[in-house]
Amino acid sequence: MRSQQQTAFSVESFEDFPRVLIQARIAAGMSQRELAERLGLKEQQIQRYEATEYTSASWSRVSEVIRALGLTVREEMVVSAPQQGVEGQSGS
Repeated sequence: MRSQQQTAFSVESFEDFPRVLIQARIAAGMSQRELAERLGLKEQQIQRYEATEYTSASWSRVSEVIRALGLTVREEMVVSAPQQGVEGQSGS
């Protein structure tokens, strides 16, 4: 990414998203310290986010990380047929 190359990361579910954020940071040649500086945070906070796969990060913070990494997110959401036997879903 540093030499103006673009790298695409594929995400099949929201569960994959934290892994992609970490991969994107590494692909950009950015250290945890550099990302922390861009966000005005301590390096330890980025270490915690990555160690816990961003579970403690708010959506606002994740958006800031996306911008700091220079990522462009293209969205596609697919609605699957409801699974039978899932609690809380009506049969209509």
